[in-house]
Amino acid sequence: MAAGYFLARNYAAASSPVSWLNWKKAALILCAYVFWIFVSMALFGFPSTLLGWMANMGIGHVPLGVILWFLRDLMVFVLISGILFRIPRPCLAVLCLAALIPFSTESSIRLTFQYGDMACNIIHPRGLGAFALGMLLSPYSLKELKDMVEKAWVYVLIVFPAVFAWEVYHRGHESALFLCMGVLWIASCSLLATRYFRKFSSFCARLGPSIFLVYAAHTLVYRFLIRLGLPEGSYWMWGLAVPAVFLVLSGVYFLLGRICPGVLRYIALKS
Repeated sequence: MAAGYFLARNYAAASSPVSWLNWKKAALILCAYVFWIFVSMALFGFPSTLLGWMANMGIGHVPLGVILWFLRDLMVFVLISGILFRIPRPCLAVLCLAALIPFSTESSIRLTFQYGDMACNIIHPRGLGAFALGMLLSPYSLKELKDMVEKAWVYVLIVFPAVFAWEVYHRGHESALFLCMGVLWIASCSLLATRYFRKFSSFCARLGPSIFLVYAAHTLVYRFLIRLGLPEGSYWMWGLAVPAVFLVLSGVYFLLGRICPGVLRYIALKS
């Protein structure tokens, strides 16, 4: 959703006509995608067949890096973002609703793809709906969106626990309502953090550029820790390990930024 928002903002401010396909940005994402898949294969083994290579690359299967399905889908959405930007807003709103609502509950995923736990094998319509939602919000500036959150944060914090409980006990995981309420909840918490915990929020903001590298690499680090013997069921140990891994990977990002900053453009999507 954030990618759709910022891309559409850039398109609206551009002086030249927007191209139908954004090959340039999609190619950068492809570089990062291939890099992290090869890192995963280097750690867990290279396939011996062509079908194995295709599966590892996310063709009809979840990519080897597991979470890299997100990057695969984002690459496709960025590629066609020029087409989406040219669609009339009412039509884009219909596309957003049609992609979000029917494909967001577990039952509909099973009905559509037969394998609810393997929905990430394909380019998922739910991601397209979130991307289109970001483009729909793009006419509003960040300040206007912040003003909206300031008016609604109390209600969001009250309602979100009920929506969360409903999702947990009725197995409607990742419904469209939960997605939207989750984004509003994060925005509300961020707003309160910047207001009452300024040093902490400032520290988090400085870590912002490293987020993509953390996202791409954290699962590999967790698997490595499990191989070293870190028990999966130990909540207190993982409660300490998760922020430690986050900070270490952020440190790696900033270290690379000093040693070879050019490489971050291709492995961490640094703009």
